[in-house]
Amino acid sequence: MKRRSMRTGGLAAAAVLMLLPGCDGSDGDDKRAAHDEDPNKPASAQGPAIREVKAPVHFSVGKAVALPESAGAGNISIKGLQYPLPLALHRGTAYIARPDGMEIASGYRKAAPVLLTPKHEPLTSMDDLGATVGSNPARRPVIAKSKGKTLALSSVVTAVSGSGTTKGHHEVELLVADTDTATKAWSARVPLGEMEYTLDVEEEDTEVVGLYRDTVALYAQGRLFGVNVETHQKVWTAPGTYAAGAVLAAGKLVALRDGADGDRRAVGLDPSDGSQKWAIDDVSAETLNAASPDTVVLGGHLNSDDSKDGSVLLEAASSKRIKTYEGIMRADSCDYDGRSTTICAGADSVVAYNAQTGQERWTLPDKSGNRVAPEVTLVRAGLVYGTTENGPVVLDSTTGADKEAQPGIAPYFTDGYVGIALTDSEHTVTAYRTES
Repeated sequence: MKRRSMRTGGLAAAAVLMLLPGCDGSDGDDKRAAHDEDPNKPASAQGPAIREVKAPVHFSVGKAVALPESAGAGNISIKGLQYPLPLALHRGTAYIARPDGMEIASGYRKAAPVLLTPKHEPLTSMDDLGATVGSNPARRPVIAKSKGKTLALSSVVTAVSGSGTTKGHHEVELLVADTDTATKAWSARVPLGEMEYTLDVEEEDTEVVGLYRDTVALYAQGRLFGVNVETHQKVWTAPGTYAAGAVLAAGKLVALRDGADGDRRAVGLDPSDGSQKWAIDDVSAETLNAASPDTVVLGGHLNSDDSKDGSVLLEAASSKRIKTYEGIMRADSCDYDGRSTTICAGADSVVAYNAQTGQERWTLPDKSGNRVAPEVTLVRAGLVYGTTENGPVVLDSTTGADKEAQPGIAPYFTDGYVGIALTDSEHTVTAYRTES
């Protein structure tokens, strides 16, 4: 694979201030326009605080900020978004995972982005992606709090050159940004052994699963690791190989482990030391999603007498089964609304479930009410965002009723400060401020 060297470049302090919300002297309206034309112009830190809307239903299409190309590279075709965007938001700032680092860009005003790069040469650079859809291995960063600070965590697989009789090897580097300063807080490097090729795993595959107490759960090349936030060292490696997409729920690291028979089984690990706490042997698992802070949805082949495919809602702490579904719940596309409802979206259908009991609350389409199912883009803060032939729409996640028929955009992400969507014409990944 083609590789390019990456050098970490420094940005002026003024550029970092411009990146952070609330760090310019303009009034936030038309008077900012002339100032915004020069993103490298020195900025004052005395600007007004930005405005948060807890559960936004209106976004300003007139105050749009285009994000760097890395936000959509390899994930968007002429038809629009084909793969999830590798970004996370915190106070209006976008943290974008790249195959060669992490980019930090303001979604609130035009400003030069900050690029964090690993120590060694990444296996893939942005130039390697080209125009190929699906070529970007980067996955969404994680925003988490640790020791009173809010951090953005991402990871990159790199190549370490050999020397003399020492062989070269790969390592995964955990990049950690301080969201207060938009700069690198620290990093940790974990050497990777000879890759054990498992189902659909590539050399560049890596993601941060999450932070539990003082341990970061990290995935790379089919393996799961724990990294201590104090020492910045690896503290455990889970036995076996795993699929990407592990989740932290109810104090357990739930993952799909490869079996000798070629199937995958769900296991619950202790995120503090990687030890196994439970395993489910009678479900050949294909998908895994968090259904709430305490539950997960496992989808695949239910090894029962009738041998039907289906899904299981589990207590993550104990693996206790709450409810089993046969061909109903689509576990490959379920999201928790942050309150009490799990939304599962399929082809032309949306079903809402009580996150604790698994009981169905509502479903679309509804022919009796002459209502169609939206194409869901985001589930958050008691709301379901999506689009229909009529444009963007916002639903109440508990009842399924239309909450807002003209929100401006259907965001893929929002943190209450900005929403992220694609422009209609060029499919540019763009940030729009929340209004109400």
